Amino acid sequence: MNPEQFDIERAQSGIRPARGLPFEAIRLDDIAAQLMTVQRYWNAPGRESQLAGALAESRRVWGDIQAALAAGSLSLPADVQHNLLILSVYAESKIGSCASTPSAEALSGLIALTRTLAGSLREWRAAA
Repeated sequence: MNPEQFDIERAQSGIRPARGLPFEAIRLDDIAAQLMTVQRYWNAPGRESQLAGALAESRRVWGDIQAALAAGSLSLPADVQHNLLILSVYAESKIGSCASTPSAEALSGLIALTRTLAGSLREWRAAA
């Protein structure tokens, strides 16, 4: 399978019930780690491309969460789904802000949001 086909299949898959929220928590943790690395080495060469890649992946994950919410494929209480949708829209605005006005400080909010949601998803799954 070529990389383009892989990206298309991954984008179409969204959040599958078999993988579910724990998988998204792992993806969010990975993104947070990427963003933290960019932040830590802000003045390093190649930061622009690393930041762009991390923000693009962040958009994909938050988009996958929104797609799963829209499809009704997450077995979460309605209030949790509503809050998750609000968080995802807020995350999109943070991503856009980081892309339009990049700074190490601007990444802090996105990193915190991403890590917090990843932890919450793991805790929710463990309690379920």
